[in-house]
Amino acid sequence: MPVATVTTSAAGSLHLLEDEDQDVRVYALNHLLAIVPQFWAEISDKLSLIERLADELAPELPPDSRDKAALLVSKVYFYIGELDEAVEFALRAHHYFEREPEGEYKETIISGCLDRAIRETEWGKPLDPKLQSVVDRVLRSGGENGKLVMGLALSLRRLDLVEMIFLSSRASSSGATSSSRPLHDETLLRYVLHEVLSGHGGSQELPKAFVTELFTLLLRLFNLNPKPDYNSITALWVQSDSSDACGEALANLLKDGQVLEAYQIGFDVAEVATQAFVEAVRSRLQAAGLGPDPKEGEEEDLEAPQVILNDILRGVKSAELFLNFLSKNNKTDMSILKVTKDSLEDRYSIYHSAITFTNAFANCGTTSDKFLRENLDWLGRASNWAKFSTTAALGVIHRGSWVNGLRVVKPYLPGGASPNLYSEAGALFALGLIYAGRREGCEDELKRGLAEGNDPIVQHGAALGLGVSALATADEELYEEIRSALFQDNATTGEAAGYAMGLIMLGTESEKALEEMTAYARETQHEKIIRSLAIGRAFVMYGAKERASKLIAALSDEKDAIMRYGGMFMIALAYVGTGDNAATKLLLHYAVSDVNDDVRRAAVTGLGFVLFRNYTQVPRVVQLLAESYNPHVRHGATIALGISCAGTGWETAVDLLEPLTKDPVDFVRQGAFIALAMILMQQSEAQSSKVASIRQIFSKVVSNKREDPMARFGASLAQGIIDAGGRNMNLSLATRAGTLNMNAIVGLTLFVQFWYWFPLAHGLGLALSPTAIIAVDEKLRVPKLDFTCHAKPSTFAYPSEVKKEVEKKETKAKPAMLSTTAKARAREKTKKEEKGESMETDEKDVSADKLEGSSSGVPNGTQSTPAKPRKPAEPSSFTIGNMTRVTPVQQSTISLPETGRYVPIRAIGGPSEVPTRGSKKLQNSHAASSKRDYSAKSGSIVLLRDTKPEEDGSYIELDKNLWPDVQSEPEEAPMPQESGLPVDASVVGRDLPGGEAEPPAPFEYPFDD
Repeated sequence: MPVATVTTSAAGSLHLLEDEDQDVRVYALNHLLAIVPQFWAEISDKLSLIERLADELAPELPPDSRDKAALLVSKVYFYIGELDEAVEFALRAHHYFEREPEGEYKETIISGCLDRAIRETEWGKPLDPKLQSVVDRVLRSGGENGKLVMGLALSLRRLDLVEMIFLSSRASSSGATSSSRPLHDETLLRYVLHEVLSGHGGSQELPKAFVTELFTLLLRLFNLNPKPDYNSITALWVQSDSSDACGEALANLLKDGQVLEAYQIGFDVAEVATQAFVEAVRSRLQAAGLGPDPKEGEEEDLEAPQVILNDILRGVKSAELFLNFLSKNNKTDMSILKVTKDSLEDRYSIYHSAITFTNAFANCGTTSDKFLRENLDWLGRASNWAKFSTTAALGVIHRGSWVNGLRVVKPYLPGGASPNLYSEAGALFALGLIYAGRREGCEDELKRGLAEGNDPIVQHGAALGLGVSALATADEELYEEIRSALFQDNATTGEAAGYAMGLIMLGTESEKALEEMTAYARETQHEKIIRSLAIGRAFVMYGAKERASKLIAALSDEKDAIMRYGGMFMIALAYVGTGDNAATKLLLHYAVSDVNDDVRRAAVTGLGFVLFRNYTQVPRVVQLLAESYNPHVRHGATIALGISCAGTGWETAVDLLEPLTKDPVDFVRQGAFIALAMILMQQSEAQSSKVASIRQIFSKVVSNKREDPMARFGASLAQGIIDAGGRNMNLSLATRAGTLNMNAIVGLTLFVQFWYWFPLAHGLGLALSPTAIIAVDEKLRVPKLDFTCHAKPSTFAYPSEVKKEVEKKETKAKPAMLSTTAKARAREKTKKEEKGESMETDEKDVSADKLEGSSSGVPNGTQSTPAKPRKPAEPSSFTIGNMTRVTPVQQSTISLPETGRYVPIRAIGGPSEVPTRGSKKLQNSHAASSKRDYSAKSGSIVLLRDTKPEEDGSYIELDKNLWPDVQSEPEEAPMPQESGLPVDASVVGRDLPGGEAEPPAPFEYPFDD
């Protein structure tokens, strides 16, 4: 019987490679290929010889066998770990590599080939034909996984492949229509759009020219389907600044009678576009004869589609709907504000400001001034800049109240009934916050406040108000007016002017603005001005990405620490949401190496802006920084976690922040409180188990008079943030469409500057956005209807209000009775009963039958407790009405009954399992970012098609006090009495049932000059 031979060494075959006979060398080569997994280390000693044999002109081997030698070299390099050389020789092996069986070697080489192809594409090199063949094989074999192939085509910058993959796809049968044209899978296009908007994983920067061509292709492909996804198309219009295309599409829809689709696009544009884009769209509609102004000889029709669309684009309709929603559903717990006010000594400015900010955030956009009216004495104790902050808080509370906004702050404006410089300046800032994104409502008043000759304090408020209201308008005339105020070289005026110049030129990358701001920052001696100009320049380079690299390098090498501080924010804003690896490394470098604490804190904070799209990785990135010896770095880590994980309830981030609430340094604890509030916004106990305990921590810190003031300040702000907007607002740096939320990014950037200037904390009001579902019909009425939420009611319930502790009355304890005494009395009673004696006095004693079975002598009755009634099982779904709160997570669980009268023109959500506390799905829901839903969904405002327009409907009546029909300037309100209470009773009746329907008259704070 023959015995199988076992190879114990490759030495013999290696020796045969040097034989003169070609056939012998080919035999040795084949044998070495079979044993290379076991003897690669021994074969590597002859690697130079095998490489020489693999040469294309090597005479030692026949041409066909040279590719085999290249495959052997590739495998040896693979086992050594030199992947680049392994890929190189695998490509030279060509057909022999293609015949390799599937396994770790082949998968690794193919992956390396793809990386090389992507890298050479980035460098602009043409792909080698052999490398191209490998890529083509991957594209052909990955047809089943469309997103994988589409992502590869995007990385290779092959627009032809993107188009081919989409055209060869077919949508699911549920999306088929009766149209003769094929219905392609639009989820592939939405996937590409998401990858481009989110920075394509942070690994590369797509050239601007390529992105422009890609957006043009996507627009063309989206329009191939019978029912285009206008949600994604709107995002493309905004990203590519195609205002003409947007205006033309809206005009065509109006002409074709598709007003519902036009209105929905209008709401989308108003949500994600800048003021300049919206104005360009309106101008395009006006040029097409579809403007709001009536033609000659025609009467004005307020219900005409073009008039309604114009109001939608201006944001008037969405502002009215959201204002009514926030006012109607205000769930602010007034007991929390009362306890906070009673706990913090308002004679200290820091505590007075803390209460002001807490109330402003908690009532943001609700127009509820109940707390202010009930605490007029407390308001009167404000002094100097605390007056400024308190008056500016009106802008946060009345945010979006464009009709009544000017009337609310009119008594405090310059020349009003309350002559005080600080309150006048605060009123101007409040005006800007109210009309943020709609400067025409307040521009004239703010320009008067900025005029030369006014007090610097008033100019300070006017400049901030102009910057916020004219955000990203790039208005050169307004920019020059603010620049003139800057050149006065006053620290108070110049500080606000620096921020305002950057806000107006947001994202323009204006060389003129950058040069002027840089030059003046080097000339002035005021640190406040230098710092504001540094942040202003960062605003100018918002979203610039690599185009800001030269300026970032120049600022990062500055000797002045304030200039380097601005450089960190320029990195954060230029690469916001991209997850760019180079930007992340640069921020980490300065976070651990810079000699200035402010720069290091800013660098760590910037990580939150850059990485917010991939927020699950942020705790891992900042974990070591949160344990740094430097308290400024630890504070920056807390803010970075709060910004990136805002509104997500990410438990890993909460676990990392909890220990920092006990940090020995007060401002680190302050940052931890604020960050926890941001993360746990709108999180119920069913979603996060730590919400209740975190809220108790805030309350305990605020009530503890031995706690450091800065920590109590942070805990107070946290109470307002976690319940922002009457518990109906959330914080997110991305819009529903996936684009950057410009207002939120700018607002948070201003908010973190409260480290130097408390009033800038009001910037957070810009970052908050309502979380609602508001369904409207063609006439923008709000029908009374019910949505189905496919989740348990407790999952998305409002937090319960704080219960008042009731003092327990002391009750006299019952005398103790020994078990022996009870037994003796029982025996005595039994004996007397046997003798026939009645003992009425013993009826209250413990009977013997109660003692039976009690081994300890304690009556059984005292051991047994009545069974608690079981709680009824919670339903798996529930209904919610129109114009109610719907959190971002809840959005995917909402649906409208198919048999109802109204049909949404876009999908709202759908049945979906919602992760709850303790479930495995909750642990994986955040990490599974690759399994995103790329279906087209509506936003907060949904247009409905009425299937029975001939029938009368029931509608939710909007509050006319919040948004009067007549938008003319109202008459001046009556002055308050000396007591500080309003004379006009209709104002007080506003919060009471059956109150007057007249617009509310403003009250005045009893500020003492």
